[in-house]
Amino acid sequence: MTRTRDFHRFHRWTAKLRRRSLRNALPEPREGELQPTHPVSEVRCREWQRDQLHDLTELEEREAIA
Repeated sequence: MTRTRDFHRFHRWTAKLRRRSLRNALPEPREGELQPTHPVSEVRCREWQRDQLHDLTELEEREAIA
């Protein structure tokens, strides 16, 4: 590797470490950052249940018409 490439890679790496340490030092959410209101697994489960309920009601409507 050339010296300039090593130099730039090193500075990118140190900047990454610096950003990571700064992010870890902030306990509160940063301004403009979206915070999830519910855990992802809970949202997936709720959406799956809603989809299943929708399918069930569609099936019942079709049986009622027939």
